[in-house]
Amino acid sequence: MAKITKRIRHYVIKITELHRQLGRVIREVALSDKHFIIEKGGLPVVVMMSMTEYEKFLKEWKDQEFERITRIFGEEAERQGLTEEKLMEELEEDKRELN
Repeated sequence: MAKITKRIRHYVIKITELHRQLGRVIREVALSDKHFIIEKGGLPVVVMMSMTEYEKFLKEWKDQEFERITRIFGEEAERQGLTEEKLMEELEEDKRELN
């Protein structure tokens, strides 16, 4: 799976400034693909992004996690010398036991 290559626009804002401009920042985030890194005491502590951007992030993370788990599963099956046919038989057997 290809990684997202789109350049993310992020802006740094101090938490005290965010307090003063919260409504504007929320509108800006909600209506764009901008991410705000919120600093407290000079340290980045929170990222603010639109729900759309967050959902894209979650989907990509889930896809990557699925690939990682699938790869680990495949490596373990190969290590045990299991063929695809044998794996399918075992899956069917497990399904029958669950029903």
